Amino acid sequence: MKAERELQPIVDTNQSYWQLAVIQLVGWTSLPILATSILVLQTNSLLGAAFTIVVGNAILWFIRLGIVSMSYKKRQSTLDLAREYLGKFGGYCIAILLLLSTFAWFIAQTSAASSTLTHLILIHESPDIDQFVQVSVVLGLMSTLLCMEGIVWLRRLSTICFPILLLSFFMILYDAPHGLAQNTNALSLSGLSLVLATNLGITPDMPTFFRHSHSWLDSIKGLTITQLVSLIFGLLSLYLGSFVNGLFEINESFLLHEAGSILRSSLIIFVFVSAICANVANVYSASVGWEVIAPKSLVGRKEYLLLGLTLTILFIFFSGIFSPLYLLHTSDAALVNFCLVLTFAFLIVKYSGKTPSPAQQVGYFLAWGLSTAINVFQLAHEPETTSLPLLTSLGVVLGIMGMAVAPEVGRRFKGR
Repeated sequence: MKAERELQPIVDTNQSYWQLAVIQLVGWTSLPILATSILVLQTNSLLGAAFTIVVGNAILWFIRLGIVSMSYKKRQSTLDLAREYLGKFGGYCIAILLLLSTFAWFIAQTSAASSTLTHLILIHESPDIDQFVQVSVVLGLMSTLLCMEGIVWLRRLSTICFPILLLSFFMILYDAPHGLAQNTNALSLSGLSLVLATNLGITPDMPTFFRHSHSWLDSIKGLTITQLVSLIFGLLSLYLGSFVNGLFEINESFLLHEAGSILRSSLIIFVFVSAICANVANVYSASVGWEVIAPKSLVGRKEYLLLGLTLTILFIFFSGIFSPLYLLHTSDAALVNFCLVLTFAFLIVKYSGKTPSPAQQVGYFLAWGLSTAINVFQLAHEPETTSLPLLTSLGVVLGIMGMAVAPEVGRRFKGR
């Protein structure tokens, strides 16, 4: 029987809680937090939006703590957990999913950043020159160069860039129009599913980053700092709704007539640095999937270079041909479902004290696969919905995983 392909040895296993936190904050959190907060405010009152963000972050902290704890002792990546809970074939499926998700996020992040920067930076050139493509290539090439040393350079980049992002964000708040986007919506938790659906998709990736922690205490502190800073970012982002929409597109008339030099410069720095950091983190996340399916000769430093260049080239060819939104939404739904499976599997292991049996692995894989297939169908017919796929997935995952562990539970009760 062919031996199972092993992932590369782990390097840089002494990261402090601060390094763990800033990697998450600059790599994954900044732009999604801004966009989610603005979208929540569009369907809620100010107090309701703030309460929703607080509750959502509290739930996310508990879920993420459980998933990070699953991987700490063995320093497992996302792919290691997929193999352990979904089986070998499930691990390959998650590897492909990570690559597809990275492709979708790379296009979405780079497109949003390039579009915003093109409007913010006034360059007088020939109308035949596509400034959007120019900015995109610069972002792609810089991301490629900075991802070549994997987690080591990502750690250094994050440590340097987080203070820059923090300063530019507060300068945006300082110089932005005072006041909030006005609405007459009632106070509710209607945006909670949006907060969870947006953030649960990045949660399964956390073991890939937290396996580099110096200690379990550093992991807890790093995760707690990440959630607290995310909460502060999310609440303060409510004040940006007057000139930024939920897709992080800035009102063009506002830029032309009202934006001062401080605000414009701060936005340029924030968007540019956020896009670079997000792309570098995306490439590192995808690298664990690449290691499973790529030849050994293309693993290591070459994989980061190859992934970065490939993503940049694919972006140039496909960004103007099709919208990545459907791929982004479906891959995010698949990652959310994987997060749900991991969360419930963690609770089952805690209750039973046993690792999943082969039969349970098949059941967990079916729970993930069927919920994802249903979500793909739902998003094809109702692309604007956010709560329905999450609720459907929750029901499907609970039902199938319940059937998978029912025989074990029955035997335990009979033995009493």
